Amino acid sequence: MFTAYFLREAGFDVVGFGGELTYPLASLVLTQSMPFGEDVELARRSLEIYRRFVEPREVVSVDILPRWVDLSRLATPHEVAGKLEGLRLSPDEVAVITRDYLIPVRRVVARLRKELGFTDSYGLLKVEDGRAFVVADGRRVGGDVVVLAAGYRNSILAREAGLALPLEPYECYGVLYIVGRRLWRYSVGDHVLGWYGRPATPPLYIAGDGCGRLGQGPPPNYVRRITALMRQRGAPVLPLYLKTGYCEVGPHGGPLYGRHPAVENLYVIGGFNGYGSMVGPALAERLAELVGGRGSGDVFRLERYLDSKPFNPCEVAERHDWGAVLLRNA
Repeated sequence: MFTAYFLREAGFDVVGFGGELTYPLASLVLTQSMPFGEDVELARRSLEIYRRFVEPREVVSVDILPRWVDLSRLATPHEVAGKLEGLRLSPDEVAVITRDYLIPVRRVVARLRKELGFTDSYGLLKVEDGRAFVVADGRRVGGDVVVLAAGYRNSILAREAGLALPLEPYECYGVLYIVGRRLWRYSVGDHVLGWYGRPATPPLYIAGDGCGRLGQGPPPNYVRRITALMRQRGAPVLPLYLKTGYCEVGPHGGPLYGRHPAVENLYVIGGFNGYGSMVGPALAERLAELVGGRGSGDVFRLERYLDSKPFNPCEVAERHDWGAVLLRNA
């Protein structure tokens, strides 16, 4: 949606096919507590873009990390604490405290769909004579530019059109809880025990972890395991509901955008895993600049990864996650 928004701002006529709206009911988290400066820069720009549409709600961000972790690369103001009200830490752990922002993504996307005139029709990507077009409602729709921005379906739609993308879909899981007041205040990334959570409408809270192969379904006893990890931190929690979502990731553990060299007019943006609410708008802006002939290279460009070997999305360390840094340094 933001790619279409910025293309329209650049003077393009935009025709959008979006299918049904399947964004989450709960707000998503935008954090600036990430280990790479490029990601923090994108998150800051995304926050500026969101504020054109909504005023995100601030919450306290808590990243639980081993005491030995090197925080010198954290390019956002933060505090480091050995104790935290409402969460139990061991002597060899610290809490890195910053600010997160809850983004009502569904509201933003619904507004953009209306303003941009997106239809609810499903579009299929097709390629003929080296150019891409869309088939929707039985008719062919062409354009100077075709942008594939279909979330976890990117690689599926591309494969059906005879194209390969360095993106892999996977399942992600979340549990809805009733929690105590203290935990509800925090957006938590527990990189020691391996779970994350964010507040919803009080006293509801969403927590989860991990990754599953597409079509696999949640592992046995998933809710029990996540609940046990949260209670290990001393948090009183009551599980209500388990939901499966769908995500996508690139071989480097993050998103990609750029032009597909095999198709003259095809551009792609995707691979956001749990990352889209943080950097999606900023990367969409960069893609629109690229389409307009003003783009420059960065670590997220699709062209850098087209020769990547097939990979298991559940074995890729997500680049926005401090856990990736811990794995590399362990």
